[in-house]
Amino acid sequence: MFSVLLLSFSLIARDPGPGEIDANLIKTFNTSFPKAERVHWYELPKAWVVNFVADGVRSRIVYLKDGKVTEFTRYYFESNLPFLITSRIKNAYPNKKIFGVVEVSVITETGASRIEYFVKLEDEKSWMTVKSDNEGNLTITEKYKKAQ
Repeated sequence: MFSVLLLSFSLIARDPGPGEIDANLIKTFNTSFPKAERVHWYELPKAWVVNFVADGVRSRIVYLKDGKVTEFTRYYFESNLPFLITSRIKNAYPNKKIFGVVEVSVITETGASRIEYFVKLEDEKSWMTVKSDNEGNLTITEKYKKAQ
């Protein structure tokens, strides 16, 4: 599913030319992420997307054309996962190892935000993805057997 999202994104996104991105948006981004490296902007029909690395964490922000943030996604390892969620996952799946995390923060039009963590777990025979909210409520979203 994640691969399909990336592919569809790449088909409709385009690199903006010099001066196309609003200067205020770039200033806001640079102020919020002064240590950002490998910064790449892409234009969608109704939004700007910026991919970057900050403090060793790959991230992506979706800005509407009016400059409002609608989504902030971070890709990292267990060490950056909040303790509550780490402990809930380790208690629920003691024989699994945390392979990686995709953290998605969605901001609604009203300004409310929601953070979801998609945690990829593995053992010798399988992969699984567990979704968690801020309170550590867990739901399995994917399960796969490894090739033997």
